[in-house]
Order: sequence, then structure tokens, then C-alpha cells
Amino acid sequence: MDLYNESAVQPLSLVLSLIAALSKGNCHSIADLHRQFNGMCLSEKDSIAYKPFHNQLSKPGFDKFLTELVKYAMVQFTRDNVIRLPQKLACFDDVLLQDGSSFRVHDSLADIFPSRFKKTPAAIECHVTMSLKSLSPKAMTVTADTASERTYLPEVGHMTNKLLLADAGYIDFQYFSQLHTQGGRFIVRGGKSLNPTLTEA
Repeated sequence: MDLYNESAVQPLSLVLSLIAALSKGNCHSIADLHRQFNGMCLSEKDSIAYKPFHNQLSKPGFDKFLTELVKYAMVQFTRDNVIRLPQKLACFDDVLLQDGSSFRVHDSLADIFPSRFKKTPAAIECHVTMSLKSLSPKAMTVTADTASERTYLPEVGHMTNKLLLADAGYIDFQYFSQLHTQGGRFIVRGGKSLNPTLTEA
């Protein structure tokens, strides 16, 4: 990628330093990333100042660069972990898993990405629909942590002869009714307040 060709920040060394810094669990700023990058340089002459490092991360192509890397990594992972669905699920064209994960972001982003929790002013929610058949994501959306999870359920029109698995955050009876009419099925964990009437077993 030509984004880094004229820079002291080369792709391989940058990616390795990002993985090392973020895997520690105590990385809170670009300064932490910068220290990790310089700490992994083979000699002092290879280290760079904060401003040039920051400039590389703020380039428009940086997010595209990381997106392509993540896609590549996910493909490699799924190639090594392809499994067959159990025979009891063979009647479905696919089994879709739906869930969301919350991540804290910098407090200054609270106006754009408000959090559900008072102790964490700003957070994002990553909503993912994953295929159990192909072990690959079908959809992924990043929103504010306060966004409703149910909004990001798979479109009913695409659920014919598919099974949806989700947790209690996705209880939506209107959606379930439409899903059933469309020929889809679902197994969703019920909340404590759920008081169903069993009509058939």
C-alpha cells in the first residue's frame, strides 16, 4: 500500500506494534501506541517523533488499510475452522447468530457515542450477524452504545428456512411473528419478566 512508502512508519512494524499495544489491555491513547512502536524499533535511529507517527494514523487511508487487514485475517481464520453443521440442523439453509459487543471509547466522544452506563461516558456497540454454516459475518454495524440491538436483527425477507439464535436483548414479538410467517425459525433467550402461554409442545 503506497500510504506508507515514503514514511518511516512501515506497515509491518506498525501493525505488529498496534497488536502488541492493544493486547496489553492498558492502552488509552495514541501516545501509548507511539511508545510501543518506538519500543519495538531495533535501534534508536529507527524511532520516530510523535507528530509524524500521529500524522500516519490520521491519514484517510489508514482505516481502509486496517479494514483490509482485518478482512484478510478473518478469511484465514475461517479457512482453518470450517465445520459442518450438526445433522439436527441440516434442515436449515443457515444458522445465524446475532449479538452485540460494547466497547468504551474516549470520553470526548460522548456527544456522538453516548454510553448506557454512567461510569462510562462514551461507548460504541458493534452489532454482528454471523453465519454458523460459513463461520463468517453476514453483517456488522457500529453505533452508539445506546442504540437498540433489536434494530440490527437480520432482515425478515432474508430469513426463509434459516434459524436465528440470539440472547434476551433481542426479544421482539412483532419481529418473531414476521419471521415465522416468512418461513424462518428462532431460538431466543427469554428475560425474567417473560410470561408466555404454551400452546403446543
